Amino acid sequence: MKNFFLTGLRAVPLLLLAGTCAWAQVQVTGMGAITYNDLPAARDRAVQDALRKAVEQTLGTLIDAQTRVENYMVVEDRILNWTRGYVKTFQIVSERKAAADLYEVTINAQVDVADLEKDVNAVEHLIHSMGNPRIMFLVDEKNIGTTSDRSHYFDVTMTAAETVLMNKFMEKGFQVIDPATVRAGKERDAVLAAINGDQKAAAALAVALEAEVVVTGKAVASVATGVNLGGMKSCQASVDARVIDADVGTVLATAMKNSAYPHIDPVVGGVKAIEKAGALLADDLIGKILQKWRTKFYQANTVKLMVTGLRNYTDASHFRGALSYLGRGIKAVHQRQIAGGVGEFDVEIAGTADQLARELDQRKVSDYLVDVVGATANQVTISIVRAAPSPAQPTVPDTVGPQ
Repeated sequence: MKNFFLTGLRAVPLLLLAGTCAWAQVQVTGMGAITYNDLPAARDRAVQDALRKAVEQTLGTLIDAQTRVENYMVVEDRILNWTRGYVKTFQIVSERKAAADLYEVTINAQVDVADLEKDVNAVEHLIHSMGNPRIMFLVDEKNIGTTSDRSHYFDVTMTAAETVLMNKFMEKGFQVIDPATVRAGKERDAVLAAINGDQKAAAALAVALEAEVVVTGKAVASVATGVNLGGMKSCQASVDARVIDADVGTVLATAMKNSAYPHIDPVVGGVKAIEKAGALLADDLIGKILQKWRTKFYQANTVKLMVTGLRNYTDASHFRGALSYLGRGIKAVHQRQIAGGVGEFDVEIAGTADQLARELDQRKVSDYLVDVVGATANQVTISIVRAAPSPAQPTVPDTVGPQ
């Protein structure tokens, strides 16, 4: 693997290290907001911002061969642990109060660029940075000799495919909801609709069971005909799945895997074939989910922002314009709809919904006071009211004495 020295917008190869661990030397500048004249806290935020940028630039170069520089990005405290997991050493080059409300720190950092998916600790930090979402599995399974009646799904605690998917995801640190909880519920029609590909039903069911991500799919096993294995049966399995973001009902990833397993007992062989295909499917899905989240975290994540308290369309347009310049890390704000004093906006932010909520809560955005009243992994709901106008300063009369 190559190493890079990143300066400005250029990435220059340094050297080739032996072994599997490569590193990059970067120099970046971080900014921290000064609040209540607390310079030490602002300095800490600036260092965190610089560490985040060091990792972002290094991984950004590996992802798309271009360095992305995000000035004034908000970084949550918990991300620092992840950042320092990659930043092996760093040295402060300079620091200063850049403006009345900003503190600036420039660092030289040595960043490890080991492959993210193969780094278990890094994967766990990535999962945590995305809000530690809970995952629910709904996989309908038809093994050799079993009924094709869909109600059979509720007759078992877990299918073989669900079991292997759960184990694989839990090994990577994902939180998983027990499928038995889903089967014990009363929403049988919703479960069957979700399994059959109804994304809205899957999203609604996941929200009802307090899951942020739902994996729906089907597993089918059969015996191959015309294959002579000396009395053994060639058991074939096909497993497919889609991963749905419950908050917004969009698809995060899809995959399909096939496998075969020879066995004298076709039922046992069918289970083994499903487990084998399920393990391949889990690895594929996990890789795609992590890549999607990494792209969101390092490039731009779209967070739905619901705004209540709007008086009219002019209010909505004014607030949208002000919001574009407030949040650090906000790239763009798109107005979707305005109805009944409620506005829906898509906010593109280099970060998470929780970061956006932290950035907006109890803040003044132009003429509006903002109060965060709800937040999920992909949506923030706020209430705004117009701030009281500042009292006018008394006019001081001219005091010209007698000539």
